[in-house]
Amino acid sequence: MAKATTTIKQSLQYQPGHVAWFATNQNLFNQVAAFYFSVLQAHENVLELGSKEALTALEKLTHTTERNPHPVMPLSEIGEDIPAMFRRAAIHAALGSAHSFYAHLKKWRARKEKALAKGKKFTERPPVPPRTWNKSATLYVVM
Repeated sequence: MAKATTTIKQSLQYQPGHVAWFATNQNLFNQVAAFYFSVLQAHENVLELGSKEALTALEKLTHTTERNPHPVMPLSEIGEDIPAMFRRAAIHAALGSAHSFYAHLKKWRARKEKALAKGKKFTERPPVPPRTWNKSATLYVVM
């Protein structure tokens, strides 16, 4: 027997100054996600790791700490003191986009090889990485 569920739709009421904060927050989130996507393009082997290991590897490559004072690609180029959960949400968004892009690229290469092996003309254009970013910022409970 199916279980009945109820959906409650509630509109948010916030002050006018919050609109600018939301826009700035999303803009920063997209900048950080784009930065991590470029890090993933430079270090494609990170995509072979699990999500937790990839998160750790990306933070070691980009985040300045006491043990890692000079990361390979510092996130400080985007902004100083980006909160950890915000940074991790952007990493997960970039990981998802990178996994999708490289999966599509792999399938395109396979289709191209198959067509060329049969001696057919292959005119399909390859997939391209995201040119612009418009991801919604993930806000966790602890944020």
